[in-house]
Amino acid sequence: MSLPLQEQREHDVAALSDVSHRRQLAHEQVRLLYERLWQPVLASTLAACLLVGAMWSVIPPSYLVGWLTALIVVSGGRLWLAWHYQRQPAKRRLRRRWLYRFAWGAGIAGVLWGMAGASMFTMEHHGQLAALAIVLTGIAAGGVTTLSSVAWMAPLFVLPTMLPLLGQLLLQGTSLSLLLAAMVMLFLGLVLTINRRLHRTISDNISLRLIVSSRERQLRVSEARYRAIFRHTPLGVLHFDREGQVVDCNEMCLDILGTSRQRLLGMNLLTQLNDERVTGAIRDALESGTGYFEGTYRTVVSGKQTPLRAFYSALRNEAGEVVGGVAILEDFTERKLAEETIHRQAYFDPLTELPNRRLLIETLASTIRDRRDDGRVGLVMFLDLDRFKIINDTLGHAVGDELLRQVSKRLLLSLDKEAMAARLSGDEFVVLMPALSADREAELRRAEHRAERLLSTLRRAYDLGGQHISVTPSIGYTLFPLGDEDVGDVLRHADTAMYQAKMKGRAQICGYEPSMQTQMSWRLEMEQALRLALVEEQLSIAFQPQLDESERVIGGEALMRWHHPRHGWISPEVFIAIAEESDLIVELETWMLDRCCELLSRLPVDVLPRLSVNISVRHFTQPGFVEGLTWVTGTHGIDPARLVVELTESIMIDGVADAVERMRALKRLGVHLALDDFGTGFSSLAYLKSLPLDELKIDRSFVSNLDADGSDAAIVETILSMAQHLGIDVVAEGVENRAQRDFLLMRGCRLFQGFFFHRPMPLEDFERLLAERVGSDAV
Repeated sequence: MSLPLQEQREHDVAALSDVSHRRQLAHEQVRLLYERLWQPVLASTLAACLLVGAMWSVIPPSYLVGWLTALIVVSGGRLWLAWHYQRQPAKRRLRRRWLYRFAWGAGIAGVLWGMAGASMFTMEHHGQLAALAIVLTGIAAGGVTTLSSVAWMAPLFVLPTMLPLLGQLLLQGTSLSLLLAAMVMLFLGLVLTINRRLHRTISDNISLRLIVSSRERQLRVSEARYRAIFRHTPLGVLHFDREGQVVDCNEMCLDILGTSRQRLLGMNLLTQLNDERVTGAIRDALESGTGYFEGTYRTVVSGKQTPLRAFYSALRNEAGEVVGGVAILEDFTERKLAEETIHRQAYFDPLTELPNRRLLIETLASTIRDRRDDGRVGLVMFLDLDRFKIINDTLGHAVGDELLRQVSKRLLLSLDKEAMAARLSGDEFVVLMPALSADREAELRRAEHRAERLLSTLRRAYDLGGQHISVTPSIGYTLFPLGDEDVGDVLRHADTAMYQAKMKGRAQICGYEPSMQTQMSWRLEMEQALRLALVEEQLSIAFQPQLDESERVIGGEALMRWHHPRHGWISPEVFIAIAEESDLIVELETWMLDRCCELLSRLPVDVLPRLSVNISVRHFTQPGFVEGLTWVTGTHGIDPARLVVELTESIMIDGVADAVERMRALKRLGVHLALDDFGTGFSSLAYLKSLPLDELKIDRSFVSNLDADGSDAAIVETILSMAQHLGIDVVAEGVENRAQRDFLLMRGCRLFQGFFFHRPMPLEDFERLLAERVGSDAV
C-alpha cells in the first residue's frame, strides 16, 4: 500500500472513530437529562406548594389551585416520560426524539414558572414578592445544575422562568424594582455562565469516561487476543526472563517437549539444560537480540527426542533494556507429516490414491527427456471406461466411486514396479511404462498384448455392494518418443487412439497412427460442413413405413439424410455421431421436428395416422425441450397424439427420476412415447415399468438373428410377453424376411418395420405410397 493511501485510510478510520465518539457523547448527555429526573421534579413541586401557601392570602385561591394543578400535571408527564425512557432498550433510544420530548417538558415547565412570576407579582406585599423571587431564582439555579448536560436545555427552562419576573420589575419603574431587576439580570448572567462552564465540565467528564471505557475495552480485547494467540498458535511458545528462567509457555510447547507445565515453569534454561547448542542460542538472544537452533533435541525433563527448530528473540522494556526472551519452537515431525500430506494432495487423486494429472505430466516430461538420451522407447496407454456415466447416475455416485477404486486396484496389481497408473479425471486413466527396449517394432507388438491383458483384467465383473457389474475400457496406446513431441503431444496421441477405439464400439483397443490426426481433422471439417448444411438446406428426410399385421401402412419413421456437395451421401451413423459430440444435434432435430409436424399438418389423419421421430438424449435433456415441442405442435396445429417421440435407454444418463418427469410432461401434452433399440441398454427390465411408454421397438440386432440364434429368439419372446403384460405396443425393427415376420406375428407382435416391407424412401415416394393405401382402402 502506498503512503498516501495508507494515510487516507488512517484518516478515514479516525473520522469514523470521531463520529462514533460524538454519537456516544450525545446519547450520554440525553441519558443524564432523564437520570434521576424525579429529584428536581419533586423539589420543583414542593417549591410550588410553598409558593402557593405564601401567596394564598394575596392571590385568588382558584387561580393558585389551577396553576399548581397544571404544574403537577406537567411534572407528572415529565416523570412518565423519564420512566418510559428508562424502560427502552439502549439501541432503541433515538437521541433526537427523546431530546426533543424532554425539551418540550422543560420548556412547558419553564413557561408555567414564568406565569407565576407574571401573575403572582406584587409590590404591595414585600414578603410575598421576596418569596416569589426566592422560589423562582432557586428553581432557575436548580435547573442549571440538572439541565447543563445539553448546552441549550438550561436556557430553555431558565429564561421562560425568569424573564416574566424581570419584565414586571422593569415595568414598575421604581428605584426598588429597578434595583431588583438589576439583581435578576445579574443572576441570569451568572446562571447562564455557570451553565456554559458546567456543560463543558460534564461533556469533558463524559468524553473522558467514554475514552477510558473504550481504552479498557480495547485493552481487554488486545489481552484476550494475545492470550488466544499465545495459547492456540500451532507453534510452541516459551517465555523466559533475563536470567533464563521459564515464566510461561503454551500447550503446543508442552506437547513438543513432552512434559507438564508444573515441571517446566521455573526451570532455568541456562543452567539446567545439558545441550550447549540450545543454551548458546539462548545466550545469543539475551545478549544480541536473536538466537537460533535446529536439530534433534533430547528434552531434559522427559527424555523425548524431537527434531526441532527454535527461534529465540529478546524482549526489551521501554528503555531498550533486555528483560527476558521468547522462544518459538517448531516440531519437524509435524512439518514433515504436513509436507507429505500436501504432496499427496498435490500429486495424488484423493478417491483412488493414484497419481493425478500433475504428477503424470511431470513424470512423463522427465521420461521423454530420458528416452531421447538413451534411445529406448516408452509406452502410454489411455483408458476410458465404457458407459461409466450411465452406471454412475443410475446406481448412484457411491457405486460409481467404488467402481473407480476397484478399477484402480486392478490397474496397480497388473503393472510392474516401474510402471505408473494415473487417474486424469472422471473415468479416464493413463498407464505409463517409462522404459522399454530400443526395438520399436517389437515393443509395438508387445504394446498390443499388454493392452489386451489389461482389457481382460479390467472387464471381469466387479462386486459393488452385492451388485455384480461388468464394465469394459476402451484403450488407446502410443509409443514415445516418435519425434519432437512434448508431454501434450504424447497424451494427445494416446487420447486420439482411445477415441478411435471407442468409435469401433465398446471394449476395443487401438494404437496410435499419424493418419488418425488426419481423421480428427476430417471430423472437424465435417462438423463445420454439417453446420453449413443446415443453413443451405443440404439435409433431407427419408421415411420408412410402419405396418400392422395386415401389412397396412399405419405410419412411418422419419430418418435424417445428408447429401454433401463434394462427398455425396454421408452415412447417418457418421454425421449423427458428429452432431451429438458438438451439440449440433439439437438444431438438427429441431429442424426435423418442424418438418415432420409440417407434413402431419398437410396430410389428414386417415392418410398418415402417426409419424415417429428419433430424439437424442442430448436434445431430450435440454431444459426447454418440452416447451419447444409444445410450441412446434401448436404452431402447425397438429394433434400431438400423431407424433411419436422415439427415445433410447441412454435418457437414463441423468437419472431415472428426471427422465420420467420429462416423459410425463410429454404425455400430458399428448405425445406418444417409444423406447428405441430396446434390450441393448443397461438394466432395461429394471426400470421399464416406471417409464410412461406407449410402445417398445425391438432392436434389429435381435430380429435379424431370429432364425439363427436361439438366445435372440428367447429375448424377443420375453420382450413381447412382458410388453403384453404391461399393455405396451411393440414395433419390430429390421424385419427382412417372411420367416422373421411370421415368428413375430405368432408371438403377438402387431407392428413391423423393415426392408421386407419397405426401405426408407424420399418424401414424394412416401406420400405416393400413402395415397395408394388410401385408394385401396376406399375400394
